[in-house]
Amino acid sequence: MRRLTRDRACHFVARMLAERVPPCSTLRRPLTSFASVDECLRDFVNHERSGVPRGAGTNTTDGFDLGRMHRLLKDFGDPHVAYTTVHVSGTKGKGTTLSVLASVLRSAGKRVGTYKSPHVYTVAERIRSSDEDASTEVLNLLNGVETEIKAAQKREDGQLSYFEVLTALAFAYFKKAKVDLALVEVGLGGSRDATNVLRPENLEAAVITHIGEEHLAALGGSIDTIVDAKAGIAHEGRPVFYAPNADDKITQMLRRALKQRGANIIDTVSADVRLFGYRVSTFGPSQEVDIDISVDGVLEARLEGVVIPLVGPHQRENVDLAVRVLWWLRGQGKIDVSLEDIRTGLESTRSPGNFEMFDVDGMSVIADGAHTKASAEMLVKTLGEIFPRRKVVFVVGMADDKDHKGFLEELYKSNPLAVICTQMQVAGGSSRTTPAKDLATALQGGHQNYDPPPEIVAEFDEALEVALAGAKDDPDAVVVVTGSLYTFRAMRNILEAQ
Repeated sequence: MRRLTRDRACHFVARMLAERVPPCSTLRRPLTSFASVDECLRDFVNHERSGVPRGAGTNTTDGFDLGRMHRLLKDFGDPHVAYTTVHVSGTKGKGTTLSVLASVLRSAGKRVGTYKSPHVYTVAERIRSSDEDASTEVLNLLNGVETEIKAAQKREDGQLSYFEVLTALAFAYFKKAKVDLALVEVGLGGSRDATNVLRPENLEAAVITHIGEEHLAALGGSIDTIVDAKAGIAHEGRPVFYAPNADDKITQMLRRALKQRGANIIDTVSADVRLFGYRVSTFGPSQEVDIDISVDGVLEARLEGVVIPLVGPHQRENVDLAVRVLWWLRGQGKIDVSLEDIRTGLESTRSPGNFEMFDVDGMSVIADGAHTKASAEMLVKTLGEIFPRRKVVFVVGMADDKDHKGFLEELYKSNPLAVICTQMQVAGGSSRTTPAKDLATALQGGHQNYDPPPEIVAEFDEALEVALAGAKDDPDAVVVVTGSLYTFRAMRNILEAQ
């Protein structure tokens, strides 16, 4: 990758902020690019940009109305009943777990549909088949159902959302692409998420990753209500897998919620993922692991020396969960996957936004989309595993609905050289942006003194420049850009302009 030239970076950021494409007032036909699809869906309710209403993810009268989604899918001919699915919810690790599942299944020759959110660069990342760009096909689908979408928007009194339309398009595309299996990531919570319209008979498995406190207001205000929302993707009699939480109380809450739904908790398969060591190359860091797969406590398979381009203890947990799901489905005759397929899939997994390393003016810069207290803790642990003796300069930008204080407190546990608070656009707008000053003052009012105190540099490109300058004072320093996938995106946009 070409190096970042700071003058060009400043010019590029200024140009990005200055250019605004006016939103279209209606769906226009024919649409000619996937970028125009994203633009023309701007008139639909977009909670990624505006924020999620209080209680919207709960099973209450405040919750999202899944009836809208059912009616829209009926307009499309109920495409989601044409294939089987694996449905993934959780607070952290959803996207990576889904990516591991997809990579292994593709290695086994399966045609796999994936639906993920949010996107890092373009909306086209959300809907894929066998990791192929589906932009043209989805574009044609949207042009073909323009009348249905307009009628649905009118019927729903303008309440049809951006995410609901994209979800319906994904389900329709998977039918057209004749996928062997669709992997579907929840957008928010689970119970009232637009993806939670999958029929039990089509559900191969529900998968629930690590659960923590995020989207508190939208999910009911407590860890109990968050757990209930995440468990909402499970169905009576259908298989469900979950990742154990560090806090066993949360794990027990989840098990109770799943049992109340009559779900079939699969805990007979284990995958012991052990760290052997790290490798750092020009392509970025990777970890070498050994994996023991057991059923009912009896070892069935062992993989040694698997080099995975996903780093940190949390990624080993995600691999553990994905391998358990794959091995169980294999044992049930649902999929034909070999040990070599698992190795190949793991070693070729990519998860954008997770601990990506860049060279900027000869310095190491890491960009990571961590945005919760728990993910900040994992980021610090990962830095400690890979760079145990290096000091860190953090550049942090966050959305307004996150735990700013908790996130920054975890970063300070690494004894950083500096913490620079900045700001960036969230989902293409500023309504959910946390001003750099507000982010920095989140630590005020406590009894602890944070040394060095957080710096405030509002413009992202300037914050990166300050961080690089500060890191050059210490030959062992590393710059880490974090706090949001949108911070990560801002970093990548600057680099890829070169």
